[in-house]
Amino acid sequence: MLKLYNLTHLLLVLLNLGALKVRVCFVIGCHEAEREALFKFKHSLSVVNSLLESWEGKDCCQWEGVGCHNVTTYVNSLKLRNLNWDYDFNEMFISAPTLDASLLELRHLNYLDLSGNDFQGSQIPGFLGSFKHLRYLNLSYSNFGGVVPSQLGNLTILHTLNLSTSVSYFTPRFLSSNLYWVSTLVSLQYLNLDGILISPIRDSMYYSLNRPSLLGLGLSYCGLSTPHFLSLFSNSTCLSQIQQLDLSHNLLEGPLPHVIANMTSLRYLSLAHNNLNGSIPLSLRNMRKREHLDLSYNNFSRVEEGAVMGILGNLCKLKTFSLSHNPIGGEIGTHRNFSNCSTYNLEILQLRRNLIGSTLPYWLGDFKKLRMLDISNNEISGRIPLSIGSLSSLEELDLSDNSLNGTIPEVLGQCKALVSIDLSSNSLQGAVSESHLSNLLRLNYLDLSFNPLDLNLTSNWSPPFQLGELHMKSCKVQTQFPQWITKQTNLTVLDLSDNSMSGTLVQWFPNNILLEVNISHNQITGPVPYFSALYLNSLDLSYNLLSGKLLHDGSSSKNDLVGTPLCQLPSLQFLDLQNNNIVGTIPDCWGSSDYLAYINLSSNNLSGFIPMSMGLLPFLGFLKLSNNSLQGPIPPTLSTSSSLQILDLGENKLVGSIPSHYPSLEMLLLRGNQFVGAIPPILCSLSKLQFLDLAHNNLTGSIPPCFGHLISMKSSSPQHHNVFYADNPFYAGPPIAAGEPSDSFTEPREDSTTVVLKGAELQYTTTLKFVVNLDLSCNALTGSIPEEMTNLSSLIGLNLSNNHLTGNIPKKIGEMRLLESLDLSNNNLSGTIPSSMSSLTSLIALNLSYNKLHGQIPTGQQLQVIKDPLTSYVGNPGLCGDPLPNKCETSPVQNQPQEEEEKKDDKKDNWENPLFYFVIFSGFATGFWVVVGSLLLKTRFRFALFQLVDRITDYFYVQVMVRINRIRN
Repeated sequence: MLKLYNLTHLLLVLLNLGALKVRVCFVIGCHEAEREALFKFKHSLSVVNSLLESWEGKDCCQWEGVGCHNVTTYVNSLKLRNLNWDYDFNEMFISAPTLDASLLELRHLNYLDLSGNDFQGSQIPGFLGSFKHLRYLNLSYSNFGGVVPSQLGNLTILHTLNLSTSVSYFTPRFLSSNLYWVSTLVSLQYLNLDGILISPIRDSMYYSLNRPSLLGLGLSYCGLSTPHFLSLFSNSTCLSQIQQLDLSHNLLEGPLPHVIANMTSLRYLSLAHNNLNGSIPLSLRNMRKREHLDLSYNNFSRVEEGAVMGILGNLCKLKTFSLSHNPIGGEIGTHRNFSNCSTYNLEILQLRRNLIGSTLPYWLGDFKKLRMLDISNNEISGRIPLSIGSLSSLEELDLSDNSLNGTIPEVLGQCKALVSIDLSSNSLQGAVSESHLSNLLRLNYLDLSFNPLDLNLTSNWSPPFQLGELHMKSCKVQTQFPQWITKQTNLTVLDLSDNSMSGTLVQWFPNNILLEVNISHNQITGPVPYFSALYLNSLDLSYNLLSGKLLHDGSSSKNDLVGTPLCQLPSLQFLDLQNNNIVGTIPDCWGSSDYLAYINLSSNNLSGFIPMSMGLLPFLGFLKLSNNSLQGPIPPTLSTSSSLQILDLGENKLVGSIPSHYPSLEMLLLRGNQFVGAIPPILCSLSKLQFLDLAHNNLTGSIPPCFGHLISMKSSSPQHHNVFYADNPFYAGPPIAAGEPSDSFTEPREDSTTVVLKGAELQYTTTLKFVVNLDLSCNALTGSIPEEMTNLSSLIGLNLSNNHLTGNIPKKIGEMRLLESLDLSNNNLSGTIPSSMSSLTSLIALNLSYNKLHGQIPTGQQLQVIKDPLTSYVGNPGLCGDPLPNKCETSPVQNQPQEEEEKKDDKKDNWENPLFYFVIFSGFATGFWVVVGSLLLKTRFRFALFQLVDRITDYFYVQVMVRINRIRN
């Protein structure tokens, strides 16, 4: 017994020694071959993140991202995922021209994650198929390209494979010719091929799907059509086992595929961004395990046999439901009788941009777990139901762009979890009091724009929240600037435009994180403020009562000088101060504004010279300084600016000649100045120019004939580039150094420009890009109207009035078929009105008055029905016919010369006709007898002629018969 005890004790000691040896091995570190392989892999990288700086020393098991087995110390996991790729594609974790084969030394690897890195479009290496123990492989969003290697099919125990790639024009996409290798991955549970183009002809994935192990499948952006989709899924026996299926962003069309109903275990389904249409079948509500359903961005027109919410049915576990961006009509559902669920788990409900009508149902309050409710851009009317106060978990509420009326219920303030509220573009009215907002501690976004609301808030109210964005455009507040806003120190976007507010801004704007400010169309007074918001990229203070100078001098008060002048804000992109009372000169301090693209200082009281530094702004695309008292010439830096597309310097006191460069210009407005000299012909080389206004100057010389070659004025479809943001390189994507512009700023700005057209001053906003206009009126131009001008077939307006032009109206003027306004009045034009003018079917305004025109007015669809027809032709006593009262047949001034010409023609006919006939008869007789007489007198001639005729006849007969036989054969 003692011996047995000693033997047992000895065995225990040996076991302890063995364990101690294992622990000693663990302490010693990883295997040398694997350590050297990892060192070699690190040195193969062209960009190394700070995480790999820990790859030093002998124990690689202690390195970040490297995992080892607890006993054998072999490297079994490599986790080098870039955690920041989702937020900053430029911050790569690691980068290399290819994945180095040194990793082959890690023979025990079962987990490999290289996602979110940059392998520069290289192909996925086939050696990855050698890792026999690999169970998890993630190469997503790592900028691999080319063909997916079939060697990946050797990973027979792989559970998860993620090869998804970002879809863009700058990232190479996989072009897979054969995915049959997927069928050998018998243990595969989760497969993500998002962004990999799957060919419907060559690829066969039926065998890869026909297994019960597959639980999750990602096929977004794969180019799948409906027939291809049905071939992949219709015969698969594993449909009932799939839990996650993403088919978004494909080419599916037609009704919802019936095979979807067979996926009874499906928890996640996304069919968004396809072209599915018809009705949504109610069979979807029988999939009781479903938690996520996304059918947005399709063309579904209705929900089968009921209201929109009827699709919920028995989906009691559903958490996310999206039908956004479909033309679905009908009502949400006024009665809660569409399901048997006692409670709902619904957290996200999105019905944005449909055609849903009726009112908001009271039973919306039954969704106690709802975190997001978005029913914006529909046709909802009526009041906001009081039951909305029961949504205690609600974080985002968007009911914008509907027809809601009544007041905003105070019970909304009971939704204490609210972070975002958007009720804009409705017909809500009444007061917004402190009871609406006092309990909303987490509120960050508030949009009440385009509602006639009254802010009933006390002047000393202190909000419990800190807003990031506040939008209250056109709320008709009609009060002083709300003081409670001055306590919102986290604001990045503020829009209080069109509210008739008063007060000053000087003491509030030291806020240093503002990105966008719009307080236009109010009655704000005081000096132009300085800013401490160094990231400010958009500022609109137009249509106010601001006074003082743009750059204050030493006489300004201390408060006025807090912060940075507008011309020196480093991140400013958009600046609009038009229609104020600003005086003084424009400061020459724009050198710090590297991103400024839009400047509008029009309709103020500015004087002095245009600063040279404005023309040096690298991204300046829009400059409007009209209706001021600016003097001097246009600085040469503006005329050579490569980015300037719209330049409006009209209604000033500028002098000198018209600059002739402007390489990218699309609109040039210089009317109402004191420019002299001739129109430079080099303007004809501006290929994008489609709006030129040089009216009311002192220009001399003739109209350059090359104007007829202005490309954007004569093309059948003008380029319409003059929304300069689309072509400006800054707006294409380069973010500013500190603080990116919001999404709203990337959209084209709606600018208002006054255009003299159709005989009146018209205001154009978004439609300005469609106006093709040429105005040279009120100058001292001489010569005739060049015939080449009629090539400008895209012109909508042409004004050459009040000059000294002579000659005739070009005969082909009718080819300018898009003309809506034509003004040639107060010149010395003569001749008749060309008959082609009757082809101007779009003409609305015509003025040919006070010239020397004569003859009959052409008849046409528009010429007799234009506005004020008598005024259009006054001052031309030689004109006759409709719509003038003097008819052409009774006009002696015109008929007498015509009768004299007819008499002269008759006299000519009396003696010219016999002579004409005698000459014709003599010639015929001579020719006839020369030929016929020779044949009658010479027998040899007759035989020769007849033989010639016979030979020609035989030749043609043979040729015809040969071709007929060929055709028969």
